[in-house]
Amino acid sequence: MEEMTARIYVASSIFDKPLQDNYTFIREEVVLQVGAALTKERISNDVITDCEGENISIRNKQFCELTGLYWIWKNAREDYVGLVHYRRHFLLPEDWLERMKENQVDVILPVPLYVAPSIAGNYMERHIASDWEYLMTYFRKELPEEYKEAERIFNGNLYSPCNMLIARKEVLDRLCEWMFPILFAVAKQGGKKEDSYLNRYPGFISERLLTYFFESRNSEYRVVYANKNFLK
Repeated sequence: MEEMTARIYVASSIFDKPLQDNYTFIREEVVLQVGAALTKERISNDVITDCEGENISIRNKQFCELTGLYWIWKNAREDYVGLVHYRRHFLLPEDWLERMKENQVDVILPVPLYVAPSIAGNYMERHIASDWEYLMTYFRKELPEEYKEAERIFNGNLYSPCNMLIARKEVLDRLCEWMFPILFAVAKQGGKKEDSYLNRYPGFISERLLTYFFESRNSEYRVVYANKNFLK
C-alpha cells in the first residue's frame, strides 16, 4: 500500500519580523513564501514561492496568507496539506498524521474563538460593515440554498481564526472551489482600502467563511480542533 504524503506549508514573507521565541519545525512543515510576486527578495535560495504555477501572489496585500492557500489548492500534490503562519503553528502530537488516518479525520481547525455579539456583528464592528453586507447579498443572490444556514451560523458566536487548517487534499480543494469565487466577488465590490489593515478584509472574511463551510457541512466532514501557539 502506497504511503500517504503530508506537508504543512508555513506562510512567511520577507516582511516578517524576526522571532524572539525559539520554534523548531515539525518534519512535515516547510516554508512557503507568500506575496513573492511583489518582491525579488527571497527568504532562502530554495524556498517555495506562491508565485510559481497558477497563483494570485500579486494580490497578497489584500489576501494575505490566502495567496498561500490558493497556491496549495492549485499546486500542492500531497495527500494531506496544511496552512499555518510563521508565528502561528498547530500544537500537534508527533503521531498526528497517523491519528488523522486511523480516525478518518478530514480536517484539523484551530480551537474556535468566542466573539460577541455574533460572528456577523463582531465583524461589522471591527471592519467595514458594507463588505459584510455585500457578502450576505452574495449568499442571497448566488447561493440562495445556503443563505438561511449562513445567517444562522453567522448569528452564532464561535469561529476558527487565522485561516489555518490541515486537511485531506480533496477536502481543501472543495473548500477553495467554493470559497475563492465568493472572496473574489467581495473584493471586486469592496475594492482597495486606504488603510492597510482594513484592506486585508478578504482574509478576515475568509476566516468566517472557512468556519461556515465546515459547520454547515458537519455531516459530510469529520472535523477536530487543535490549539495553536503565537510566537513573539
